[in-house]
Amino acid sequence: MSDQATMLAHTHARKRRSAGRVAIGMLGGLLVAGGLSTGTAVLVWPDQVEEVYGGIQQDVGEWRVQNLQEVPLAHLGATGGQTELDYCDGTFTEMRSYRRHDMPPIWAAHNNCGGDVILPVELGDVIDLEQGGIVNRYNVVDIRETPKVWVTTEALIGLQGDVVLQSCYYGGTDVPMKFIGLDPVVDG
Repeated sequence: MSDQATMLAHTHARKRRSAGRVAIGMLGGLLVAGGLSTGTAVLVWPDQVEEVYGGIQQDVGEWRVQNLQEVPLAHLGATGGQTELDYCDGTFTEMRSYRRHDMPPIWAAHNNCGGDVILPVELGDVIDLEQGGIVNRYNVVDIRETPKVWVTTEALIGLQGDVVLQSCYYGGTDVPMKFIGLDPVVDG
């Protein structure tokens, strides 16, 4: 091969490498810009971003129940208060602060810690509860939504069911909490 042909081959190889580097650089730049945009949105509009994320989570949950015939599964954990709830271990905490003689036990979980499993659930649906490795199926017999702030357990009086699960919708303090009353499924 002549020196001129060799030089021409090297020039073409350099141009191909340069074009590849430019394409990778552009892709990297787009990814960085997308990440910065998302980060900025989370910092500037956190409640709105959380609400959009929660809406997507709820839509996916509804789709899984309707199209895959999945039964939602909630895990029951410790009894306690805000500290136990904030452990965020994927379980519902039986809330001491909700205890009243005229209400069933209320188990709560943050939406981003497994509590969002109840958000797509509707009256008449079934849900599985696991506690200590034992899973039991329950019917949703009552649903109540209350504001997140300035509400007492008085708003829950009359809530039906042997057990109640509670979580919050995604978003700021202006979106409600959801309580679902459950009764065990009776075979036969």
